[in-house]
Amino acid sequence: MPPTSDSGGSGPRDLRRPGPAGDRPPARWAHRPVIAFRIVSVLFTVNTLVQAALAGLFVNGDVGLLTAHDVNAHVLTMMLVAETAAATVAWRARANRVWPTVLGAALLVLIVVQQIAGYSRNLLLHIPLGVALFGGACTMTVWAFTLTLPVRTLKALHR
Repeated sequence: MPPTSDSGGSGPRDLRRPGPAGDRPPARWAHRPVIAFRIVSVLFTVNTLVQAALAGLFVNGDVGLLTAHDVNAHVLTMMLVAETAAATVAWRARANRVWPTVLGAALLVLIVVQQIAGYSRNLLLHIPLGVALFGGACTMTVWAFTLTLPVRTLKALHR
């Protein structure tokens, strides 16, 4: 193994051992979890709007859209799982704070209660929960786009 120059010597440095923070090469991949979080957040928010449109059209008399509303509810749940996972990965990559992961977990509980209320035809609970889910989706999306990357990562992206 080649000698290291961690003590300030002039010999070659072992690249497998990280030195001081300024010596480490910039992480070119560190932006990817944030980009994934942004994409999934936008898709979830748009699909939440589609879900509201399907519900509105069903209420206006197009009974056939109830099946589409039901199928889309399951798609929304899977998308929310993906969004929460993306928020967690972005948090673990130290690009953000923990609260989007916590909000995603809370929205997962909320979406399960929403589905239970929908299947039991409890519209008094189902409709306000849908509005709350849309608010949570918008909050996650706005947060994803106000996220800033570490300066080290930004410099790596511009090389």
